[in-house]
Amino acid sequence: MPVLYETNDRGLYIHIPFCLKKCSYCDFYSLPAVSTVLVNRYIKALQKELEIKAASLKDTRMKTVYAGGGTPSILSGEELKILMAVVRKHLEIEEAAEISLEANPATLNADKLKSIREAGFNRISLGVQSFQDDELFVLGRSHNSVDALKTIKLIQDSGLSNYNIDLIYGIPGQTISKWEESLGIAIEAKPAHLSMYLLQLDESTPLADDIRKDRFQLPGEEIEAQMYDIGMDMLKNRGFRQYEISNFARPGYECRHNLLYWEAMEYIGIGAGAVSFTDQRRYINKKDLIQYLWAIENGRESPAEELEEMDQKELAADAIILGLRLCDGINLEQFRLRFDIKIMDYYKDIIEDYIDRGLLNISNGRLSFSRKAYFVSNQVLCHFIA
Repeated sequence: MPVLYETNDRGLYIHIPFCLKKCSYCDFYSLPAVSTVLVNRYIKALQKELEIKAASLKDTRMKTVYAGGGTPSILSGEELKILMAVVRKHLEIEEAAEISLEANPATLNADKLKSIREAGFNRISLGVQSFQDDELFVLGRSHNSVDALKTIKLIQDSGLSNYNIDLIYGIPGQTISKWEESLGIAIEAKPAHLSMYLLQLDESTPLADDIRKDRFQLPGEEIEAQMYDIGMDMLKNRGFRQYEISNFARPGYECRHNLLYWEAMEYIGIGAGAVSFTDQRRYINKKDLIQYLWAIENGRESPAEELEEMDQKELAADAIILGLRLCDGINLEQFRLRFDIKIMDYYKDIIEDYIDRGLLNISNGRLSFSRKAYFVSNQVLCHFIA
């Protein structure tokens, strides 16, 4: 069951923008593999940014650390050790902190996994996306299904039991039977956690362009909804608990870093393209590696762009939008104490309308989505925007 963190608890996100190659569907800030010299400069810049930000975080304890990207596992084992040593030098990390590393199957081997554990990472999120080679080709992934299965076996042999498998549904050419097969293979791999995301394409991505030019066709919303329902049922029947719209875990293995996001708690982001949420504002380090390096190397703060600066009511609306993604929903009394807003009064008409439609529930002092609302959740959440 998700719980609110203490007010001085935060999470740390580290963005590693380097990849083996840019996937056709990806709109995160990432760059194809670059020179070792540039990677080394970037790691040193991360250290300096950490040092700068740590000065304002003296009374803060990091509950989670999450290295995302890009492909953080593209870094060498020694580079990952240096990175985590610097994090521990400048920040207070809770002894039992969840420390996650995103990984691509094409970048892991037994020696790398040994170094990952020695660096202090205790959780891996593996970007498999599919166990169908034709779907991996469409997505532009740098691994195939055999690579993925071999990597999962290596993770298991390394003794690291807390690992997540990412899967995508709604891929062009994907059928319900192929989706069921990928899910079945993932379940048999016995991960502690599984995420299944609907393919949502930014118009700027190469795959979106291919679809506009009729090179590929998406399955369609009705098929996508069926895939989602099938996924929920298969995972529930195999012992996974759905705790968020797209995320499923064995008991006790919910992703604590992501829970921090969904519970609208504060987090610090370092690196080019990393987002932070502190002091009622959400901001992002500019998505420009060279500009980032120049600023940090010259003793300046990372150039950032303001995303949102929120008053109390806007913070409350933001917390509702995030909190309703959790299957347990929002504790109404905790919410009132935190934001001094009674959701049932402030959003009375909206909530009653969606309760009448069977999309929202109130039970045991919590406001939550009904199962049938999960797939269309964005259509409901937009009405809570302040």
